[in-house]
Amino acid sequence: ALCVCVYMSAASVDAAPIDAASLWPELDRTCAYINAASRTPLPACVLAAGEAAVRRKAATPWDIGDTEAQKEEVRTLFGELLGGGVSSRDVAVLPSCSFAMSVAAHNLRGAMRARPAGRRRVLVLEDQNPSNVMQWQALCDDEGGELLALPRPADGDWASALVAQVDSGSVAVAALPPCHWCDGAVVDLAVVGAACSARGVPLVVDATQWLGAAAPLEPARIGACFVACSVHKWLLGPYGACLCYAEPSFWRALAGGAACSRLLLHVRTLFSSRRGARPLDHHDRNREGAQHVECLPMGPRGYPTAFQPGARRLEGGGRPSYIVMPMLVAALRLVAQQLTTRRIAARLGEMTSLVAAQAAALGFEVPPRHAPGIVGLRTGAGMPPAAELVRRLAALKPRPVLVSERLGGIRVSPPLY
Repeated sequence: ALCVCVYMSAASVDAAPIDAASLWPELDRTCAYINAASRTPLPACVLAAGEAAVRRKAATPWDIGDTEAQKEEVRTLFGELLGGGVSSRDVAVLPSCSFAMSVAAHNLRGAMRARPAGRRRVLVLEDQNPSNVMQWQALCDDEGGELLALPRPADGDWASALVAQVDSGSVAVAALPPCHWCDGAVVDLAVVGAACSARGVPLVVDATQWLGAAAPLEPARIGACFVACSVHKWLLGPYGACLCYAEPSFWRALAGGAACSRLLLHVRTLFSSRRGARPLDHHDRNREGAQHVECLPMGPRGYPTAFQPGARRLEGGGRPSYIVMPMLVAALRLVAQQLTTRRIAARLGEMTSLVAAQAAALGFEVPPRHAPGIVGLRTGAGMPPAAELVRRLAALKPRPVLVSERLGGIRVSPPLY
């Protein structure tokens, strides 16, 4: 019955708006892969861009393409996906989500130190993805703070439970996702962000399971200081990159700009002696002038130290990957401009809503509100454990159904493909 619920629900949605066969001609369709939240297959255009890049370096290693220009287009396209008028100036290209969140923690250390003892909590969700938890654990250990993992609310209303904690006055940083990675349960970040802004609490968001599969977040609307997203899931890219937004007034506040919110005034105070946000590693590629020359000149006192403007200063060392950058350009063009997140979210939402309704009729527990791309099914009384059901689905003949078990639930994340 679960197989019918998962597989037939996805198959019953009208596929006409998206030509999956032409976009994913290489995909092995002998199984039903309903696990896009783990990783998505490469679309044909992304695969072609990667293959061409590898061949180009084999043939003409002296000319592997303008990776700086590609990187700038990646920043621009990511800004389009975020919505709300985000500029490429405010986007950094980083190696992973955990690296991006570590950059955020590194730069918000002062937010912890500025709080009195007993009010240095970092607020996260119970069973939140480790990419946006472990760096905060380390920060708490270093600065006498405490990680507060909020238990799953019985009524499924994450936002109200989070706001209550923020309003307690004990939270120094809120590090949250727009939806829970295990079951897709929605976290209303506009509501939480308003409470954070009122209390001067920086909001840091891991949007990996949201962007590309749901509505734009519009970071200014939710009051986020940082928003990061890995590219190998709903952004249809390869492994090897995470895109990270840093709030633009954040930079203006550091430069001594005019009026800003209570939160940004707080951030300005924290950074007044730091000369702005700092990267985790020190290198030449994020310094002013490096984007225009092959090698920065060294002077009597060393290399230039002025950073490039905006979030670029946060980027890690090394030149942009000649393989990842063109693949990512192709993927983001497909998601942001050809398919569009509106169409993607509508299609995914139809499928997950069908799965949720039929699973609930079978006795599974489902979130009251879930992301368009993810719905988690928690087993009811008398059912085998989720891990056992996932194994049974994977063993089905003639066509296995591949889904994930995540922390006691079955995570169903249906495909566009």
